[in-house]
Amino acid sequence: MILLGTSGWSYDDWKGRWYPPGIARAAMLDCYASVFDAVEINATYYRVPGRKSAEGMVRAAAGRLRFAVKAPGDLTHKLRIDETTTLAWRRFLEPFADSGTLGAVLLQFPQRFHFTAEGAGYLRSVFAAIGELPAVVELRHESWDAKSANELLGELNASRALVDQPGLRGLSKSGAANAVGPIGYVRLHGRNAAAWHAGGEGSARYAYRYGASELQEWVPAIRELDAERTSTFVFFNNHPEGGAPDNAETMAGLLGQTLRGTGYRDLFPM
Repeated sequence: MILLGTSGWSYDDWKGRWYPPGIARAAMLDCYASVFDAVEINATYYRVPGRKSAEGMVRAAAGRLRFAVKAPGDLTHKLRIDETTTLAWRRFLEPFADSGTLGAVLLQFPQRFHFTAEGAGYLRSVFAAIGELPAVVELRHESWDAKSANELLGELNASRALVDQPGLRGLSKSGAANAVGPIGYVRLHGRNAAAWHAGGEGSARYAYRYGASELQEWVPAIRELDAERTSTFVFFNNHPEGGAPDNAETMAGLLGQTLRGTGYRDLFPM
């Protein structure tokens, strides 16, 4: 089963582009869930919200969404396994797990995290800390393209995210051959090479809109993932100015998927 969605949904610059102009932030998830099947929660990277926040998301989605929840930056970027932070994150995950809507947890490591003995050892420590969560790992540095790196992920029962990003030196070359684990997972960040490093971790690097031919390049890999796994998630992270939901809708058409709706633009003409 292929589940399409975006990385986050609560963006003010989607108002008047994909959301109706006057939509309240609290109404965005319900609006989003009227179209897509899955969503990534990115806020947990910066700060882990309380359990009540998770309960509210589950209520708003009303069974329509599978959630992928990003791990705290302490784990993946500061390379610090802080028990307090990890326990808070696991508590936040409980409402999704209890409702059967937790699709995956995402461990997104930066390009500076390399496949070395130290890096492999740290990854083992992370998996020991998070237990049996359905974990997907995003590894951006090209050193992780080694066969032995995928063998390590298989040993940890980790799934590997396939990533579309600029073709810059040092970045991983993702493709179906690098797919590992029980969960299919694709993240499309855009190909804004000029802003990739200059933009840091901010939104500038993700300001990109895919053309249909660029999205078509991913269709065979996505179908291959889907043929071998129960669930395959495809998330667009090129969120500036509504690029992500627009491209997700285009990808649905290329895959022959029928979405529940086509965004609120049809109900609220701009």
